[in-house]
Amino acid sequence: MTRIDFYTDVAAVLPFACKAARTVYRKGERLLIVLPDADTLRSFSAQLWAYGDTDFIPHCAADDALAAETPVLLATDFAAAGELVLLNLSPLFPDAPQRFPRILEVVGDDERSKSVARQRYRRYLDSGFDIHHHNMSDARHD
Repeated sequence: MTRIDFYTDVAAVLPFACKAARTVYRKGERLLIVLPDADTLRSFSAQLWAYGDTDFIPHCAADDALAAETPVLLATDFAAAGELVLLNLSPLFPDAPQRFPRILEVVGDDERSKSVARQRYRRYLDSGFDIHHHNMSDARHD
């Protein structure tokens, strides 16, 4: 059964997502990060390249020729194949969420993000997924 982790009240979504990507990568798992649009994808890719002084998070676009060999894939849709953890930074609900062993939903601290997340949470709940909630409002000082 797919496990869904909601990280809510995240003050800085993209830096938080970089940390999450590093954690998944260090665990030896492959990761698909879905972003809302091509501009955000490029910006996030640049943040991953510059993340930390000693960290390296190998990544490429999901449609790149090296995607099958790369542990972290970036996309604007959910089409990538394989045994991948999904980090959803998109406002869209993933098609066929059951194909992912784990889904990480990162929710900003603004009302629009929270509203979209509530709808997604309800859809996951109605589908019987195992949902875990992590309130990140106390982690703002990190």
